Amino acid sequence: MGSGLIERSTFLGSSKVHTFYQKTNQLFWVNSVSQKRRVGLRRKAVGVKPVVAAISENLVRAVVPEKAVKYKVRGVVTVRNKNKEDLTETLFKHFDAFTDKIGRNVVLELVSTEIDPKNKAPKKSNQAVLKDWSEKSNLKTERVNYITEFTVDSNFGNPGAITVTNKHQKEFFLESITIEGFASGPVHFPCNSWVQSSKDHPAKRIFFSNQPYLPSETPSGLRALREQELKDLRGDGQGVRKLSDRVYDFDVYNDLGNPDRGIDLTRPTLGGQKIPYPRRCRTGRLPTDTDMHAESRLEKPLPMYVPRDEQFEESKMNSFSNGRLKGTLHNLLPSIKANISADNHNFKGFSDIDSLYSEGLFLKLGLEDDLLKKLPLPKVVGKIQQSSQGDLLKYNTPKILSKDRFAWLRDDEFGRQAIAGVNPVTIERLEVFPPVSKLDPQIYGPQESALKEEHILGHLNGMTVQQALDENKLYIVDYHDIYLPFIDRINALDGRKSYATRTVFFLSPLGTLKPVAIELSLPLAGPTSRSKRVVTPPVDATTSWIWQLAKAHVCSNDAGVHQLVNHW
Repeated sequence: MGSGLIERSTFLGSSKVHTFYQKTNQLFWVNSVSQKRRVGLRRKAVGVKPVVAAISENLVRAVVPEKAVKYKVRGVVTVRNKNKEDLTETLFKHFDAFTDKIGRNVVLELVSTEIDPKNKAPKKSNQAVLKDWSEKSNLKTERVNYITEFTVDSNFGNPGAITVTNKHQKEFFLESITIEGFASGPVHFPCNSWVQSSKDHPAKRIFFSNQPYLPSETPSGLRALREQELKDLRGDGQGVRKLSDRVYDFDVYNDLGNPDRGIDLTRPTLGGQKIPYPRRCRTGRLPTDTDMHAESRLEKPLPMYVPRDEQFEESKMNSFSNGRLKGTLHNLLPSIKANISADNHNFKGFSDIDSLYSEGLFLKLGLEDDLLKKLPLPKVVGKIQQSSQGDLLKYNTPKILSKDRFAWLRDDEFGRQAIAGVNPVTIERLEVFPPVSKLDPQIYGPQESALKEEHILGHLNGMTVQQALDENKLYIVDYHDIYLPFIDRINALDGRKSYATRTVFFLSPLGTLKPVAIELSLPLAGPTSRSKRVVTPPVDATTSWIWQLAKAHVCSNDAGVHQLVNHW
């Protein structure tokens, strides 16, 4: 077959130029003299010049793939200990320390963000164990750091996930993992989760690094793990939930009643397809005997299921228990005093309110030790007497009062709490003035608000109402339509009075919200009844206290919406 010119190169140690030819898969070398003669003959015969490619000798080298080199990286695993352990937990702790020495370890494995082209699966390190678990099992510190070592090769890439298998009998709280030794720098894995024993949950726990990704940009090595983790958290909707589960599936509220105890304890089911909210965590408990659509209840002291990582940790549980006891005493002791004493202990001034924070309930109510001895429960009496010397019977001083006793009276604090309080999502930009109700006018009266321009014009820093609307300076918290259908029933209760409120705020040049008008509404009682009243910032002492009462009604509405609407 024909031959072709391959290339020309200079070899090491020689300044001569040589040429290689290829013919039928063979290479020929010819010296420069012969090559010149052949070229001359071909020029005469063909009349064209051959193409000669000259390259340096550095490029004439065979490309050999670099062999992957294995090396070790170091991991620091932080585990949080419990402050108090019961007898069972202590026994399991010592048993785990013993079995850890014979191979029942905590096993970890690094997962790369890259796919291995050989098996089309994520690249993984070797399996590594936590070192010195048994030696550190008796440490009384809050946090314990364990060391582990992984072996990876040079083409491993960056770690994006880590799997953990707990072969011990007892769960442990994994706080974080830090891997050092990669060229990209330390890799952090924030965990903050309980890792259950493999005998209860055989599947490996998966934790991801703190590197965020959009779903479409998730590395190929992590996609399957992300999908598996989401599947584990959602659950399959089957079976009874165990306290060690971490499944976040949902169910309707069909356990509010207890029909097995009587028909008067039957409650309707809340939620469903038509009204998807409210929802609760699914527990999978058996239905009641009398109603297959109602789920059986768990009575105290049996714990209700919540995902394991959502259960109160020790410090929070202690704080909650103390707060519950304090709240019980704050309500119980005044009732006891009222029943056994004819003295009236109503508040006579702000100093009485201040005394609740400084003196506590005993001095405020005049409760003495001889009065406590009349209580029927000696254990409760003892605990109350012990706590009376501390802060249990004192109200916690609000931070705002620690700096200024009367800050709660000021309008700027009222606006601040509207934004920084528990219900800021109800603040809306006012688009139409005056606001209009959506309730049926035949039942609840005229839809038009009683708010007029003259009510707020003097509080807009020289702007007209339309200018304030155009420049997004007016905002509203509107509880009118939410509360008005229930006002009659609320006001029918002894000692309860309420209004449906609308509050208009002005955005000041300082960026703060300032209340400029509050509308108080009642259901229409008759054709001539006055059902709406507008209260504006005060001009004298009398209007000042009316303004404070109007703000108190707004706060009452706000608390009710937060508890009864947003919490559901």
